Amino acid sequence: MRVRIVSYEDINAWILGKFARRLREELLNLGVEADIGSEPDPKADINHHIIYLGYDEAKATAVDTLMITHIDDIRKLNLLTSQLKVAKAGICMSAPIMNELASAGLPADRILYISPAHDGVIKPRKIVIGITSKVQPDGCKREYLVEQLFDHISPDVFSLSIMGAGWDSIVDRIRRKGFEVVYHDEFEYDTYTKLVPTFDYYLYTGQDEGSMGFIDALAAGVKTVVTPQGYHLDAPGGIVHAFNEIEELRAIFDRIQAEKQALLDAVKTWNWRDHAIKHMEVWEYLLTGKKAQSQYADGLNSMLGEKQLLTADELRRRKNKMRTGMVRRMLFKLKKLRDREFMKRKISELFTGKK
Repeated sequence: MRVRIVSYEDINAWILGKFARRLREELLNLGVEADIGSEPDPKADINHHIIYLGYDEAKATAVDTLMITHIDDIRKLNLLTSQLKVAKAGICMSAPIMNELASAGLPADRILYISPAHDGVIKPRKIVIGITSKVQPDGCKREYLVEQLFDHISPDVFSLSIMGAGWDSIVDRIRRKGFEVVYHDEFEYDTYTKLVPTFDYYLYTGQDEGSMGFIDALAAGVKTVVTPQGYHLDAPGGIVHAFNEIEELRAIFDRIQAEKQALLDAVKTWNWRDHAIKHMEVWEYLLTGKKAQSQYADGLNSMLGEKQLLTADELRRRKNKMRTGMVRRMLFKLKKLRDREFMKRKISELFTGKK
């Protein structure tokens, strides 16, 4: 397969140029012959246009696909309607826009969506569990629960931050399990006031009326995982997660980890390699008519699957919004033109002295 990515923007300029660059990079990594140009290549198997606004039907090739960004102006809808009489597919960035376009009468079998991608360079920060109490000789802090918790949770997800004396041996054992631990074995007020707001969760395992750190954590907007006793119960909504025994404590952090993992999984396939594969599956289908067994909800499956059509009222409201968008853009351009003429006149007055 030979692919020409037609970029109507300087590829080093802004976001659309990045889409062109990264798509080409991954296509090359996948063994696809691909280049970028400002004009379509009639010898290429696929000409993919970034974006549809620059597409000229008069220069159509055998298989043209169009990247579609937001459609917020009725003129854009009309333009795209005309273009898709010639182009083989319009690739939206989201399912809602795909469904809106299909509802507006564009050919449903030529409309699909492929989610945008991220660079994979941003890594998740570990969830910081904070403790601000010292170990007491009578065991009232139940510090053994902390160690039992860290036997259960993952050092890839959580880290520990402690201010308080007596944790030395427990901290050593937790570190040997691979956890990052910030440990201050003496109380220092200025360090304390800076440390507490860095916590994601304030943990207190004791059952001795309550923790003063609990109050400071709430004052810093930190979520709490504490025992439901003493003055903890007097702060309305202050206990975010309550527990008494280790099984409850472990279950709480299982849920916290699952919540974070769900966020990571939401964009698991929103990377540039998968982005390129989704395009390849669509292009192979357009060239051969053969449907790949795609693992993705977007891409080819969204093209061949049923669209979720808007009701007549929803579509009417959407079109009215696009008409409003057209008027707003026209007024904005007129204002810019008026402001430009005003500035030209003022500059002329400045240099000529004439009004």
